[in-house]
Amino acid sequence: MDEKKLMEKFDGLNRKMRRYFDSYFANTPLTSIQGLTLHYIFVESEHRNVYPRDLEKFLEIKASSVNSLINNLERNGYLRRESISEDARYKRLVLTDKACAVKEEIMQKVTTYMQSMFVGIAEEDLAVFERVILQMSKNTSQ
Repeated sequence: MDEKKLMEKFDGLNRKMRRYFDSYFANTPLTSIQGLTLHYIFVESEHRNVYPRDLEKFLEIKASSVNSLINNLERNGYLRRESISEDARYKRLVLTDKACAVKEEIMQKVTTYMQSMFVGIAEEDLAVFERVILQMSKNTSQ
């Protein structure tokens, strides 16, 4: 197997998927990463508090990038940081009324995108794909 050609295809797919996902948010005031972030907070906040560290893990980006993302969402009125009583150093992320007003649209856009990516792929192929991406992720953590 030619790993170089395989990585070129993977990189190309990654860029193509990013452009495709970006198109879902083209006519909104949000970027695709902002939309994905709000989607994550909508889903997770139904069960627990969400903190910036959760976004670092979910998005697999550095704290400084998460901070910039949160600053932009806060500046545009979609969320706010709120100290927790147990330890004021920790700030939970709280959705605003403005974010809640666009919740259904965001949920629909992200869900539709995710579903569209797996059309025509058999369950057993998805299981192999999952094993491969988990191993590749593990390989990059070393």
